[in-house]
Amino acid sequence: MEPITYRLNPNGPAASTYYPSIARFTDEVLTQAEGSITPLARTYRRYLAEYELEEPRSHEEYTFELLNLGILWREYGGVALTVEIAPFRSLSYLAEWRKKHQRLKPAIDVVRGLVMTFFLAPANPKRIETPPRDLGDLEGLVRWLDATGDFREDALRFVRWLAFWASLDRERFAESMATVLTFADWFEEVAEERMGIYTPNVTSFVRDHTSSYRWREDRFSCLRSRVEYHLNMVGAEIMNRAFRQEFLAAERKTVLLPGCMRFHTAEACEGRKTKEGIRCSGCQPSCRVNQIRLLGLREHFDVMVIPHSSDLSLWGRRTGEPENGVVGVACLSVLVQGGWELKRHGAAAQCVLLNECGCKKHWHPEGFPTRLDMRELKRIIKPGQPASSQPAGEHPS
Repeated sequence: MEPITYRLNPNGPAASTYYPSIARFTDEVLTQAEGSITPLARTYRRYLAEYELEEPRSHEEYTFELLNLGILWREYGGVALTVEIAPFRSLSYLAEWRKKHQRLKPAIDVVRGLVMTFFLAPANPKRIETPPRDLGDLEGLVRWLDATGDFREDALRFVRWLAFWASLDRERFAESMATVLTFADWFEEVAEERMGIYTPNVTSFVRDHTSSYRWREDRFSCLRSRVEYHLNMVGAEIMNRAFRQEFLAAERKTVLLPGCMRFHTAEACEGRKTKEGIRCSGCQPSCRVNQIRLLGLREHFDVMVIPHSSDLSLWGRRTGEPENGVVGVACLSVLVQGGWELKRHGAAAQCVLLNECGCKKHWHPEGFPTRLDMRELKRIIKPGQPASSQPAGEHPS
């Protein structure tokens, strides 16, 4: 089957092709950033420490946030600036309610799809080529990102960047924006060359399916551009490196799997429903969820199937309980957001990508069981291996 949008294993198992490739490309991005946006990231890190706004993280994470901002400005800045009146706060609340009230989620999603399309999605969106004129333009982008629900974690991080830029004069703000956008443009061009083999159908999918997503709540997550896929590849790699030691130190390990990996449909699945998600009962030997459950029994980690857009605060740090290390498994369009959300709730997160997207609800008319690379999952779970190591040899995906 042709990839719907992306595929991690077009030329062999992802563990020996994709994952070494993204590790090398991420190194290249970070090296290039040293002469571009990383000095700004370091200045920002000192600013956060000086004013005690957060416990400083690695400068690689802040470098990625700047790259992320540049890409999102190019992709959505023009849309955000055209939206002057919208129920921004109500949309943001709806995005949170659908996570906490799964029974109401179908109805909330219908409302969100209608309201988002009417207020947040102009009929003919255009990529913006000019930089933000002032801080107000960036504030408009952040407000729009938060209202979509799909970019809420990005928006939360950009709020502190807005405070930092407010401390700069107009000339320094303009200089920093020019640097960020120049680097974003470099990234877009080079990423397509380095990682484009894994994203062959993204552009055609967006072109051919935009109209069918018009009134749907998942329009922004499913209609991401090719550069956003490449951005999320690098983001997942940086996240794994940044959170690696904290994850390995966690006493308890849990792998969160999407429902699209199940052999049976949601209606036929015999998994036991719990507050945290669905626990596999082992009803089908060939089910990939069951296979990972059996691996978990051997390697001492738990496995849970969770619906898309679940409330990830359930996996956060709780007083008096062992720290939880969580491996989030999802497709490229949503994985980084989930990892950031887990981190915000105090869970040490690691990412493993689905080899492709294929769920019935979001991507495919019939749907099919999706896969991950089992060797990569084992490497992530196994202590003592850095997240950027390059596996050798072959292993079936």
